[in-house]
Parts: sequence; structure tokens; C-alpha cells
Amino acid sequence: MNKKRWLSGALSAVLIMSVMAGCTKSESSGDTADSGKKQSSESTDSGQKPKPKMKLTFWNLDENQNPDSVGVNALKEKFSIDIDFNSATREAMKEKLNLMISSGEIPDWWKEPSFTEYDKFLQQNVAAEIPQKLIEQNMPKYMSWLKRFLGDDPFKYVRRDGKIYGLPVIWDIGIDGLQLAFRQDWLTKVGITKTPETLQEMEAALMKFRNEDPDGNGKKDTYGITSSGDNIESMFSSVFGAFDAYPNIFREKDGKIVRGEIEPGAKQALEVLNRWYKNELIDPEFVVNKGNNVEDKVLTDKIGAIEYYWWTLLPGNAFLGGDQWHDKLAKNHPGFNFAIVGGVKGPDGKYGMSQYNPAYASGVMFGKQLEKDQDKLVKYMQVFEATQFEPEVYEKMNFGEKGKQWKLSDNGTIEYIAPYTDEKERKKAGLGGYSMAGSFNDYDFQTSYTSEKNLRQLAKDTRAKGTRNIDILAPFNKPIYNETQDKLKQFTLRTYIDFITGRKSLNDFNNFVTEWKKMGGDQVLEEAQKVYDKNLKK
Repeated sequence: MNKKRWLSGALSAVLIMSVMAGCTKSESSGDTADSGKKQSSESTDSGQKPKPKMKLTFWNLDENQNPDSVGVNALKEKFSIDIDFNSATREAMKEKLNLMISSGEIPDWWKEPSFTEYDKFLQQNVAAEIPQKLIEQNMPKYMSWLKRFLGDDPFKYVRRDGKIYGLPVIWDIGIDGLQLAFRQDWLTKVGITKTPETLQEMEAALMKFRNEDPDGNGKKDTYGITSSGDNIESMFSSVFGAFDAYPNIFREKDGKIVRGEIEPGAKQALEVLNRWYKNELIDPEFVVNKGNNVEDKVLTDKIGAIEYYWWTLLPGNAFLGGDQWHDKLAKNHPGFNFAIVGGVKGPDGKYGMSQYNPAYASGVMFGKQLEKDQDKLVKYMQVFEATQFEPEVYEKMNFGEKGKQWKLSDNGTIEYIAPYTDEKERKKAGLGGYSMAGSFNDYDFQTSYTSEKNLRQLAKDTRAKGTRNIDILAPFNKPIYNETQDKLKQFTLRTYIDFITGRKSLNDFNNFVTEWKKMGGDQVLEEAQKVYDKNLKK
């Protein structure tokens, strides 16, 4: 259950669509950067021709941009600019970007290369340095958003030799998205009145889910919990979290980088899972489950507890809209709810789940030529800020003219006005589904248009239950780890499944640790410590 899978599923319901890159060569608009003054195309002396407007270029990746739409025209007027679009498919974008760079036609900007690609662009000397002062002056709302999730130094992942070459991009709901949920109707059916808060209470609930016919069909065909057996980070993560061990991610403890899969706490978690498996509390098919299998089992009343993204566990109108797991189950079980927690406490009171580092890619980069054209650099920044963080511009880009094309419904969500209730009419008018950068998704801001007023606090409170146990080194280049990670991950996954199912005795755990280190784990940890000491150690 990785981020990409979610993006192709739940996020398809959102109105925000990623748009990347400007493709024209830089066009100078002056000798010095001016972050606050509006560019003017009006003539200043009688008889002179008007000064040409600055032209900014954006990608049309889904054939959704209409150069004459309400949003595009609003941008042209607000910033006194001309706008051009360059069409390409998403699949072809990376290849086209590389071809342009190799031919010497460096785009004005491009977005979200991996951190490895980010460093490659710096080696090629095709990316512009971005002065931090310009970002702070021209993108204050963006800065505030970054700091909420990356701390006071949001540029730590993109800074190289003291310089910034990218506007960081983050998946902000990834940092606390995964939570543990119990079917409230099943808890009630088996006589449990309190949501489990400890590992012991969770085990008691799972036992009843397996043995006391919570679905009422007279068959012993339900299980306590399932998972997807192809992802070591999220496989029964709440159980590992109860012992403060988080497999396959880098964490820091007392200044030392550790990996959860070889910590003593992992053995304790595996002992619990092995006991649950023997007692038939775990779905035996977890070994072969993929994301779709997990969803099917939850929605067909086979599973009583699940670890998944909290927004799928709430009514869809609490966050992104559309039918989520909650809505689908509520159709067959009126009044349905999940009882959601951020984890269950282990013997020492520890709890939590593995989450994603929000900095999943490097960010938006600008072409080298914009170092000498900071007016244009600034103008792009201002457009990015406006289209993704300023309500008036965001609304026009995504929904059109208020009162003519859309209105707020009584429950506080966007409601289109005929004929724009028809998706074809909206597309024809260029409404919905794009911003200009398409990289800075502040979900607290964006879901204020998709979530119902009376459900917003529920979403806020539920999200607040999540823990933030992330791989702190994910954004940094680690060559040894890059070469070794697949081998280590597959070895860990196979061995863990053997431990859980009893095919291998947990007396062999120390042998597993020794073998993991011999397979390159020792070098991985040594490299990781150096990366931490250089980039994050205070």
C-alpha cells in the first residue's frame, strides 16, 4: 500500500491535478529582480509601443488547460503576463525534459525529479540557484506550509553546498496518514465497549472477531486483522510500533541511526504476530495479499481491524469527497463507523506506525538561465503561490467564476451551476483539475472546498491521532543503500513471513540479524550514519 497506489486511487477524486514545467527559453524583463512591483505593459511615453508582457510557459499534461479560461485570464490580468502552454503526456514528460536539456534548450522550470536526478541536474549545471530570500518574500504561504511539516529549515533536503536549487515539494498527509482502525459494529457485537488502546486489549478484540461470529452469519469465516504481505514497512506496523521498532526505515536514537528490522523490539513484535497467526487471528492469506485483496476483504466483512489511511476510514465528505471505505460499508451497515487510533501501546507504553517522509521528491527546479533573469524567476514563484495558496486565484483556476459557474452549497462544499454540472461543459470551459505548479498540495486548504463543514473537525481530530515515524534519511542520496536495499528488503520480508507463520523459529532471529549485516547491512548503516552526521545532526 504505497503512496503511488493511493495517488492513483483516492486522489483521483480530488480536483487538484499535477502540472509541471515551463518550456520556453528565458525572456528578460529587466535588469534586476523585483519581487513586489507589478509588471506593466502600458506605454510610459506618448508614441512608444507598449512594452511586451513577460511570457510564462506551463505544461498542459492532460489536455485540460484552456488558454481562455477564467483562471488563466485572471492570472494574466493579476500579474500582467502572457501565458503559453506546451502539451505533452505525463508519461512522455521526463523523456522530453531530458531531450530538451541535451539539445541545449533548457526549460524555464521542471518539477519533482527524484533526489538522485536532482543531484544529476546540478552536476550538469542546468539548474538555477534560488535565493532563499526571494522564496520568503514571494511565497510566504508556501513557506508557512513547508515549515508545518519540515520544521524551521524546510530546505534541508534540497540544499547543496549552502545553496538551494529547488522549491521543496511534500506530500503533507503522508507524514501521519496511516492509522489503525477497528470495526465499531463488531466491537459492539462481541461486547467490547472501549476501543483497544493496548496490545493486550487489541489481542482480546481480535480473538473475539475470529471466534464470536461478529458478522452474524453463523460461520467461522472472519479474521481479526489482515495486511499486504509485499510491503515490510506497513505490514502489521502497529504491532512493531508497540515495541518501538519500525522495519525498513532509518531512524535516530541518541544520535545513532538504527533500522527497526534488526532491533530487539522487532523480535518481540514477531513473537506476538506468530502467536496471533497460530491462533488464527491473522488472515492466513496476508502473505499473498495485494492492496486490492485487502480492500476486498475489508468491504466483504471478513476483517475486523485494519491499518490504512485515515481518510478512507471516514465518510468521504469529511475530506476528499467520493465514496471511501466507510461509505461503502455504511451502505450495508447503517450507522457504520470505524474506531480509529494511532496505534496500540506495548509493554513500555510505546505506540505508533511507520509513515512516509513528506519529502518524497526534490521539488520544482528552474533553468540555469533564470539566474540572470530573476524578474522571471520571481514571477513564476508568485504564480505558483497564487494558484495553490490564495483562495481567489485557486477558486478561479479550479472552479471558475463564483456565482456564475459555481457556488458554495449549504454544507460548505463546491456546487457547480448548470450547465457546468456537466463534466464535459466544465472541461470545455477549462474548469477544474489544474494549478500552474501542481506540486504544493496543502490539503488543509484544498479540502476546505471538498469537505462538509460539519465533518471537518472529525477529519482534523482523526488526523491528529497519527504518529510521525518517518525515514529521516529518505530524501538523501545513499549510493550503498541504493545498491543494496532491494536485496535487504526481500530478505527481511521472506524471513519475517517465515517467523510469523512458524516456518522458521524465532530462535533464529539473531542469525537473521547476522545475515542481514553480512548481506551489506553493516555498510548501509555506516553510510547512513555519515549521511545523518553531515546533514541532520545538530
